[in-house]
Amino acid sequence: MIGSILLGFALGLQHATDSDHIVAVTALASENGSARRSALTGAFWGLGHLLTLFLVGSALILLRVRMSPRLDWALELLVALTLIWLGVHTVRKCFAGRYHFHAHEHGARAHAHLHFHPEAEPGHVHDAHAWKNVPHGLGHGSTAVLVGMAHGLAGSGGLALLVLASIPSRLLGLVYLIVFGVGALTGMVVFSALLGLPFSQAAKRVMWVKVMRIAAGSASGLLGVVLAYRALLPGAFPF
Repeated sequence: MIGSILLGFALGLQHATDSDHIVAVTALASENGSARRSALTGAFWGLGHLLTLFLVGSALILLRVRMSPRLDWALELLVALTLIWLGVHTVRKCFAGRYHFHAHEHGARAHAHLHFHPEAEPGHVHDAHAWKNVPHGLGHGSTAVLVGMAHGLAGSGGLALLVLASIPSRLLGLVYLIVFGVGALTGMVVFSALLGLPFSQAAKRVMWVKVMRIAAGSASGLLGVVLAYRALLPGAFPF
């Protein structure tokens, strides 16, 4: 029993480093300016992941049933679409604002310059130094929870199948699910905190923050497109 629990925690830590999890949390954490707030984002993701993983996985274990291939395929596609949405949303926010031309004269010559004013976000200050000290609102945490829930839904079927095949006790299977989810949460908190360090340094220069956010959003969207393409290939349909 102890060995199974320790294995579940270790596999949960490893599960947090899956590519789709990494790019999703990177895109979410790119909006933070410190390791502490990035770790909080990872914790929100982990809570959402743990919630659906336990609810769906425990139902499958207690009923001794397997998730249908069609539903499993649909949930994997949902993750791909979530990554695409998250990528587009992250990149779009980098360019949200107001453009206008400012005309002025130098002697007898008139000039026009393009100016960009970023759109103010709730809980943000667009000063490079003050920005780091203003906490995010609850909206950002709820987004991380929802993304984590989508990942938990997609992974619950395979994990429940593993538990059914290797752990005969339903009670131990439920404990394994919780420990696995806690391991994934812990791993994501640690990764997100480490991820927040370069963003914290980049916060001193607003342009670097924008470049890193665009890169994170693009990676999320690109991986989502790849996963969606793989899911929509003729041989991938479970019909």
